[in-house]
Amino acid sequence: MLCCCGLNVGGGRGCPIAEKKDRTAAALGFLEKEKSVNWLAEPNLCPGLFYGTPAQDGLLIRIRRPGGWLNLEQGQAIATLAQQWNCTTLQVTNRANLQLRGIQTPPSRETLQTLQALGLAALDPRMDHLRNLMTSPTAGIDPQELIDTRPLVQAIDTYIQGHPELAGLPPKFSIGLDGGGAVGIGLRPAAAWEHRYNEISLSAVLVESPAELPPGVYFRLAIMAQRQVYETDWLIQPSQCLAVIGALAKHYLEYVNQVAPSHPQPRMKHLLQDWGLPYYLQKVNASLPQPLQPLAKGPMPRPTQRGGYLGVHAQRRGSGRVYRGVALPLGQLTAAQLLGLVQLAAEFGNGQLRLTPWQSVILPDIETEQMPLLATHLASLGLSRDGVGHGIVACAGKPGCSSSATQTQIHARQVVDHLQRHLNNLNLDNLVNIHFTGCSKGCAQPSAAEITLLGTQIEQEGSLVEAYYLCLGGISESEGQTYGLPLSADQLPALLTRLLCCYQEQRSSPQESLPDFVRRHGIHPLSSQFNPSTALPSMASLTPPLG
Repeated sequence: MLCCCGLNVGGGRGCPIAEKKDRTAAALGFLEKEKSVNWLAEPNLCPGLFYGTPAQDGLLIRIRRPGGWLNLEQGQAIATLAQQWNCTTLQVTNRANLQLRGIQTPPSRETLQTLQALGLAALDPRMDHLRNLMTSPTAGIDPQELIDTRPLVQAIDTYIQGHPELAGLPPKFSIGLDGGGAVGIGLRPAAAWEHRYNEISLSAVLVESPAELPPGVYFRLAIMAQRQVYETDWLIQPSQCLAVIGALAKHYLEYVNQVAPSHPQPRMKHLLQDWGLPYYLQKVNASLPQPLQPLAKGPMPRPTQRGGYLGVHAQRRGSGRVYRGVALPLGQLTAAQLLGLVQLAAEFGNGQLRLTPWQSVILPDIETEQMPLLATHLASLGLSRDGVGHGIVACAGKPGCSSSATQTQIHARQVVDHLQRHLNNLNLDNLVNIHFTGCSKGCAQPSAAEITLLGTQIEQEGSLVEAYYLCLGGISESEGQTYGLPLSADQLPALLTRLLCCYQEQRSSPQESLPDFVRRHGIHPLSSQFNPSTALPSMASLTPPLG
């Protein structure tokens, strides 16, 4: 017998998803009675599923999946919905969620119940915006990891959904769990642009030598706000993590409730400004069943390899299996590609896809000898091209975003295609990060880019055309070097190709990063080599916001 989700169930037992839908129907019905509109939760700044986020091209919907994991049924459901909604492109976000644009009709009650039953939405719609739980996409299969974070991610998700009072936390509330493996989140990646910020960050470390704590694996706590990291001297045992996170969330909410009448959108940065980190941690520690003892000289998290989530990599020792990281240009894929990927994951792996915070996807648990056949199937889906274009990210841009001055997605795609045609044979060892942003808010990437393109408009022959300020080598705004005049969008593909060719040929070693290369040469003398056709002034005072 086929259940409502297409699963075969027998033996007299009911469909597990149908049963779960029945349990959530009452909660949905209660909330729906409280609303005079179709949506079941109050909208906020971050796109979601139970409320509409209007854009110029239609509704924007975001499906959150803690850890970025999708099984066969979940992937099939999302692909089917995308097709029903005439959504031509899905996008993996930098929190490893899935985003759908241009939706013209809100999801039906039945659709939302199905997504809830599949684990793709919170049972209480008011809690869905808090399912921002990020971890390494190689958790549990990474041969270098210190601890498998998957059980803890699931436990935290269950905890948050079971405490509806936390619904008052801001939509940017997020938790990052790093297991200490070769592929890490937070600030462990070697390239700054691969950093991912979470307000509560737990990174696994190993205490080996005799110390104040028994030897073993601990999590070092850091608090992140406004792209700044506030390290603490707390080392937390895995068994204590849930209690610590609960206390951090409880007192964060206490602050939000205190200032909310006079401050419409309090965030962690405001808490740290008003309370200070020591006072916040003091309140948290006082409410723990077992207060923590700070360890001033505890170990720090290890750095990770750059781009280790792409290509073929061995899994944990003794498994005899590998995982395949698949690059998605601009994080985009079609519904047909998503459906094809989940089918390949079921045929060649364990039926799971893992979305990454770097807008790519991983197929785990593949037998090594099956990799050539898998590569053939990926090519048939149009997903076989790994190369220099896959460090490029872009915000929504026009027409979806009214704040954008440019069509960032179109222009970024043009650059990706041009680079893949001309640079794939140049053996650029490291991905080069290029960030297209249509306005100064710098959406789509939380960290400073190696090349930032800030959208604007310029006049050419009596008409306004879309253009970009170009900033090279910026790890921070003060270090970035910017062309004085914006470049029209049609100049960018060829210019960036020449720049990367110049970098490939003249860098001091394969290890020299693009920011170091630009700082060594200076942008003005360098510009004559990769853009000889245009006389550009020296660095201007304008430096576009990075990140």
